[in-house]
Amino acid sequence: MLLHLLCLCLLSPVVTIASQSICGSMELRQISDFQQMRNCSIVVGHVRIVHLELASNASLTELRSEVTEITDYLMLYRCTGLLTLQSVFPKLKLIRGQKLLFDQYALTVYENRNLRELGFVELQRIQNGYIRIESNPMLCFAETVDWIYLLGNVTAQHFSIKLNKSPNHCPVCGGLSADFSNRINKKKYCWNMETDQVRLEPPRRQGCPESCGGNGCDMSGNCCQSSCITGCSLQNCTLCANYQRNGSCVDRCIASYELHKRQCISHKECRQLNLIPLTSGYRCVEHCPNNHKPVIEANGMLQCQLECRGVFHVKRGADLEQLRDCVTINGSLIIELVDIKEKIVSALEQALGSIKEITGYLKVVHSAQLMSFSFLQNLDTIRGDELIENKYALFVVNNYHMEHIWPANRQVAIQRGTIFFHLNPSLCYEKVLKLQSSLKSIRKISIVDVSPNSNGERVICGNFVRTLDAQVEDINATAVRIATNFLKCDDMETLLGYSYHYMEAPQRNVTKYDGRHGCGHDNWLMDVSTSKNRRHVLANLKPHTQYAYFVKTLTRTDYHMQLDAYSKILYFRTLPSKPSPVSRLHGSSDHSTEVLLNWWPPRRPNGNIFKYIINYEVHNLTKTEESGRNYATFKASNNSFLDCDCNDLVSYDSGPQPEDENYYSKEQITYDDALPNLIYVSRRKNQIKTDKFDKVLDFNDLIAGTSLNAKPINKSSEAETNATTPAINGNLTISEKKNETESLEAKKARKAAQILAEQAAKHYDEYRERLEQKMREIQDTGIADYLIQHAQPKCKDIHASISYQLEQKCIVEEELSGIQLPGTQHSHKLTDLLPNQYYRISVRACAEGVLNGCSNPTEMLLKTISVEVEQFMNGN
Repeated sequence: MLLHLLCLCLLSPVVTIASQSICGSMELRQISDFQQMRNCSIVVGHVRIVHLELASNASLTELRSEVTEITDYLMLYRCTGLLTLQSVFPKLKLIRGQKLLFDQYALTVYENRNLRELGFVELQRIQNGYIRIESNPMLCFAETVDWIYLLGNVTAQHFSIKLNKSPNHCPVCGGLSADFSNRINKKKYCWNMETDQVRLEPPRRQGCPESCGGNGCDMSGNCCQSSCITGCSLQNCTLCANYQRNGSCVDRCIASYELHKRQCISHKECRQLNLIPLTSGYRCVEHCPNNHKPVIEANGMLQCQLECRGVFHVKRGADLEQLRDCVTINGSLIIELVDIKEKIVSALEQALGSIKEITGYLKVVHSAQLMSFSFLQNLDTIRGDELIENKYALFVVNNYHMEHIWPANRQVAIQRGTIFFHLNPSLCYEKVLKLQSSLKSIRKISIVDVSPNSNGERVICGNFVRTLDAQVEDINATAVRIATNFLKCDDMETLLGYSYHYMEAPQRNVTKYDGRHGCGHDNWLMDVSTSKNRRHVLANLKPHTQYAYFVKTLTRTDYHMQLDAYSKILYFRTLPSKPSPVSRLHGSSDHSTEVLLNWWPPRRPNGNIFKYIINYEVHNLTKTEESGRNYATFKASNNSFLDCDCNDLVSYDSGPQPEDENYYSKEQITYDDALPNLIYVSRRKNQIKTDKFDKVLDFNDLIAGTSLNAKPINKSSEAETNATTPAINGNLTISEKKNETESLEAKKARKAAQILAEQAAKHYDEYRERLEQKMREIQDTGIADYLIQHAQPKCKDIHASISYQLEQKCIVEEELSGIQLPGTQHSHKLTDLLPNQYYRISVRACAEGVLNGCSNPTEMLLKTISVEVEQFMNGN
């Protein structure tokens, strides 16, 4: 029920600007309430007429208003006794739709049992939002309005006209007059029998100056402007799309103040309206915002002074309103987010992104949603005039998913005080130490203030964090295969798998921490692979969409999944694909030989729509069709399962969330690895035992065989023996023979040791090669296991048979016939048709660069009017 969602809104007083009177939103339930609109020409807000009961003798003059524009929406709901809205809004020209009913509707007329006609005789544009006119049993002339003409963006807005009085039981435009004579020169489009619909001539496309481009020009050759809603150029524009300044339409206010999001006025004009010019944001307001302080200047004028003073405690998104437009916080900022389901990170970026200085301290505690301080993208100074415990200017405690501190290439100076970081398990201790250069009054960060144990104990930090190389190997319209580099044998011992993070990225400016929500409520999606294979396929992607992605490893460093290597942020774009059918098709016949078609683009274009194809043919009704079906409707025929409205992927938790909060000891992994080495005993029995071993410096030293299994020779003892043992008869003495024997044995031992060392080195190299090859095989089971499907190529023979297509695995290109129009065109007039004849009309959308890339047709049956009806409508 619409009634359940209605709410009362406060009315702002009427403000007069020149000949215009501006008032705020209003809800009208009684005749006396219409006095609010009596002298109001512009409603900045919405108008809701609900549960109004008019007596048969009620004076309609009491309902009349001077309203020409409504900036938000208009709703008429369950009113009795009201026959036409012409008695209420005879001058209404524009509904802007800046804020919409239920975030959808700009005009809603619903369940009004006595309403006979709408009567918006001056309405020229509904700039934004949908139109819903439904369940009004006596309403006529709803089908005689060109709603497509009233829409500001015909490809984005929709209208629903149903469950009203049947057009067959209603009068027609140009009906009989009081003397039962036909009216002459009446058009098909009208609000009632008396009033035709106001339809300005569209701009001409031919004969315009080159500077006009595709906007066209008026009859005088003046280029049309995008800032004009009705009319064309600034010389004949009657309604402005954005802002109006000094009688002209502009896209934005420059060196002036914005009033009600529709007009630019000067400082003097704002004062003349008894309003307050607000320098922050250059707005002209009635009251000072919450974070502004009213100040009376020396000349007696009221001024709003931006005052961000005090201790601001942000727990929810609603607490950020008081910090908007703040550049300097004259005080301190405490962030303690209490609702993990609230998508608050983007709100933090919008509200706190302009802050440059905090005169007190910054305290961030118990905020599991935060992964970094990137939302403070312009902060450069924390002065520390006020400190926590008279010591700390930056206090960061118990933020479970905090991984990073400041944005890249940004250093925030801490003028006074020091920092306090504890219980941030995902924030590496080394990253905190990098803040040392930011401290101006403290020489060294104390281990008491920044714990090396409670910070970063759940992630691998320092030199153990490595860079992972990732690249796209193959891609199609809905899937991509990503491959990482081979990991070394030692790294494979703790590898569990990989996590793949990806998100839509229209621009290549994504970082890992912008907009990230620690509890997963952000735009990043995560796909986890528990396989050690370096390849992985991401599926269910959107065609023709650019994505950003990065890859992380999952390790068994402890019982949680840990990250020890990650790639840079990279990008890829999926291939285009066949689009979904045209979302809506609308047609009308103004002449006996013509049909005007309008259509809405596909909801999923899946690429660049470069053309539309229209086909039509004479259709003879069957008996079933003659039974009373409404033919001026559309349907998408032959829709395959690919054309269904699929549920989009929803972001989920982008990181592990362990239930057990017992912290893990980093020394345990060292103990587990060292214990097997300690108790291992070799079973080889033929090893040469020596009393002393020299230290092997490197591999070359090892294969040289020096001092391996050889007892060192004491040269001083050898010299003493030679000196004390004389030679006998020129022959060797016993000592010399003994030394010579020992020398030969030493040489043999060294040679044997060298051979053993060379064999050991060779065997070790072969073992390492076999082990590395085995690890590579584990990581690379082959592309065949991760294939993604591709569209079949075009057959060379355009007349290939089905069997030939199956054998050659190709498809024949479809031969397109019909009227081909550019993809930017969404209307077309069919001419030279037969009068009073049914036609089956279909429209297809075609994506660029896709073989047979035209959508399934959206069809409708439409009948041209007869020659007699055309003559009757023209008054002949």
